[in-house]
Amino acid sequence: MTAAAPAPAKLKPGRLPDISRRLAVAFGRPELCAHVTEGVHNLVLTILSQNTTDRNRDLAYERLMSAFPTFDALPDAPADRVEETIRVGGLAKAKAGAILSALRRIRTERGTFTLDFLAGLPLEEARSYLTSFAGVGVKTANILLLFSFGMPAFPVDTHILRVTKRLGLVPENADLAHAALALEPNVPPGEGAPLHLNLLRIGRELCRPRGPLCPECPLRPVCPTGKQNGRKSSAQ
Repeated sequence: MTAAAPAPAKLKPGRLPDISRRLAVAFGRPELCAHVTEGVHNLVLTILSQNTTDRNRDLAYERLMSAFPTFDALPDAPADRVEETIRVGGLAKAKAGAILSALRRIRTERGTFTLDFLAGLPLEEARSYLTSFAGVGVKTANILLLFSFGMPAFPVDTHILRVTKRLGLVPENADLAHAALALEPNVPPGEGAPLHLNLLRIGRELCRPRGPLCPECPLRPVCPTGKQNGRKSSAQ
């Protein structure tokens, strides 16, 4: 039996905008990320980013683009050659399969390697199209839609999921997809990219899985977990 989906987060009005403002004061408003902006290249890069470090993702992408400077020959390349090329990024077999399958399908459907048509679709329709590809989930689709097409999609990775759970923004049993879809309607217009990048920074640098650095976090005043950790420290 499939587990029931977590209930959508019911945020107090202004809570996520307040968090976004606090992060902007602390870190600025980053507009850029490591992802390329052209749609198909970003799809490939984002697939390579799954379950690995930024460094290994970039190495895998650079090696793939060096071996196949254009996409023309890549869809018909032997899978084992593609796997070896991207092995540094981990999960090479699964990622090679997802990349080759996506490129073949795009070529068949569009006649060329482009996803530009997504810009003319409603967000839900564009996301549904991308998640119909093998190996592409809501997180991968949202990264592509946000950073390549400027849509109000909100990507949630494991770091952001941990931060938003500790902030009490999403249920404890929420997964990446449910958290993204719950948070997305509450993101202030135009703040998707900087909020995503700043929450990612908080998760990597301060809100660690173990031993979160709550005293150093700019979100501590509005974080139930941070306040609780502060009370525990005072009582010791």
